[in-house]
Amino acid sequence: MKNLTKIRSPLFSLLLLSIFIYACSPKLYVDESKRYQAGTLSETQIDSLHTFLKQNERLSLKDTIIIKYDFNKDVCWNDLSYQNAEFLNNVRWAFQKNIQEKAEARPKVAIYQYREPGESFSPIKSKGLEIETDSGFLRKLLFKEVTTCGTSAIILPNGKFLLVKSDPQFSALILNAKDIEQKLQENLVR
Repeated sequence: MKNLTKIRSPLFSLLLLSIFIYACSPKLYVDESKRYQAGTLSETQIDSLHTFLKQNERLSLKDTIIIKYDFNKDVCWNDLSYQNAEFLNNVRWAFQKNIQEKAEARPKVAIYQYREPGESFSPIKSKGLEIETDSGFLRKLLFKEVTTCGTSAIILPNGKFLLVKSDPQFSALILNAKDIEQKLQENLVR
């Protein structure tokens, strides 16, 4: 029995370490049924969010808020890291142009880009985009789960929000009001 305990101890430790690593690893959501999460912010949380976003001098606060949030040490864009500078600039330009076009088409929506503090970002996401660094406020409020390829949040004036997990292309921008309402209903209560 004593020898069996000695054998199980390293295996048990390895199992615990594996569980810990898995739990701390960014999640990649590809299954549409698990990719969305809905909730509601309290009035106090909404007020705090508005106060925080008013500090961003690039945009003015509007009724509906959409935030793309990227996490430090994300490997989502690593495959593009080996491309030449012209290609990377074209990807950045197309990404930013898409955001600007969506913002112009939705005058009551403010579209923000934030990222977690850190130094380990893909060259695609670290230069040439209008991305602000979060002080930790947004991470605590909405972006608690680290995901591969970031997470987007759509926050409605009534405090309801929809998270789109693993959102590399900022697909939250293509959801219309009907889609958002449907996804809120589907994901608010599970």
